[in-house]
Amino acid sequence: MKERADSDLTVKSFCEKYGLNVKSYYYWQKIIRNEAAKSLTGAIVPVNITDAGSLKSAAVPAKITIRYGNFCLETQDNINSQYLEETLALFIKMEQKYAR
Repeated sequence: MKERADSDLTVKSFCEKYGLNVKSYYYWQKIIRNEAAKSLTGAIVPVNITDAGSLKSAAVPAKITIRYGNFCLETQDNINSQYLEETLALFIKMEQKYAR
């Protein structure tokens, strides 16, 4: 799957090039994704914030890197927590959309 993703080929072109059945490719992709999802169970922990009003002006320290699926966010300076929250929500939404 990684080899196909690293190439600039479509799934159909990749399968034709390597003599693979497209349906088999998608079958194994589904199996691998399901197994990967199992390992993520419990990896995301909900956070309860008691004073949400203070988040608007709070900032996260510089030089953090957040990776979620195929997405990566690196900050160079302080980042507004509201922007960070919205960006992470977008990562999750995009990952769910393209994981199908």
